[in-house]
Amino acid sequence: MRVKAAFMDLRQLRYFVGVVQAGSLSRAADQLHVAQSAISHQLASLESELDRQLVTRGPKGITLTEAGSVLYRHAEAILRHVEFAKQDAARALNVPSGGVSVGLPNLLAPLLSYELFRRVRATYPQILLHLSEANGWLLRERLVNGRLDIALLYVGLPERGIAVEPLILEELFLVTADPDTSPIRIVDAAQRTLLLAAAGSNSRRVTQDAFNKHGLTVAPAAEIDTISTLRRLIAEGAGDSIMPWSALYDGEGKIALNYRRFEDARLVRPVALCFSDVGQRSPAIEAVALMVKSLVRELVESGTWHGVSLIAASDELSPSLAPARDSELDAL
Repeated sequence: MRVKAAFMDLRQLRYFVGVVQAGSLSRAADQLHVAQSAISHQLASLESELDRQLVTRGPKGITLTEAGSVLYRHAEAILRHVEFAKQDAARALNVPSGGVSVGLPNLLAPLLSYELFRRVRATYPQILLHLSEANGWLLRERLVNGRLDIALLYVGLPERGIAVEPLILEELFLVTADPDTSPIRIVDAAQRTLLLAAAGSNSRRVTQDAFNKHGLTVAPAAEIDTISTLRRLIAEGAGDSIMPWSALYDGEGKIALNYRRFEDARLVRPVALCFSDVGQRSPAIEAVALMVKSLVRELVESGTWHGVSLIAASDELSPSLAPARDSELDAL
């Protein structure tokens, strides 16, 4: 069988990625400001050169074929490398510039995003900062696929496709509306009405491990992954939860709920600064990463961020502190 030589160009890849991200040719045409016929022609040309169908069209938009999924991963990486090359070539002064995308877990975004933006804007005005928040598994997926440059994840050890720099250990508390803030035994916490994140989530795994060590069973009255709903239910006295202090932070430092440390157990999880281990780190990415680490250190050392401790570069985390792979089903 004669194999065709493929001569795909950057325009074809940009159009292809644009179609995938937009979900249809018409939306891609609007977003890329080109005629739909031009996109259709380039897509057909790309499929012809590769001798593979890349997308299937349906009433709800396009769907990637297996070949299309493979090409999409490579195309995103190629376009990002090209963008890095353009930024490096155009940089006349040794000043970090260009786009940097940072992903933050839902619980940590109110604590970090505003101040991070303010500091990056003041120090590096030529950096275009893109901040997003999502649950852990989605941040991890975007990081591996090259759609994020940096992400904070609840991991402690390196994972396939991810370079990990541990930052802090974050403690989990019994969160309650009760005025009593004294330490509580874990067996007493187990007797209370508990509203917890879904099984498989990060905080639930830490809670399950601690309960197991004390011969206890986790039996929540409800599983709730929406943090605003969970806080409201706790405030109304519907039950208590086991969460980090960051889950109580509302963006202005006003906390309506109380939290109690466990008297006979230490429930902690690592938080790490993560990068794709195949992506290039531009000067802008490195500058923002340093600013994230500086901000986290300042929040911890000033006592603003409660229930956390810094992880020294020389520290070795126990495997028991590293969440199981693919266990981050939510930001809790």
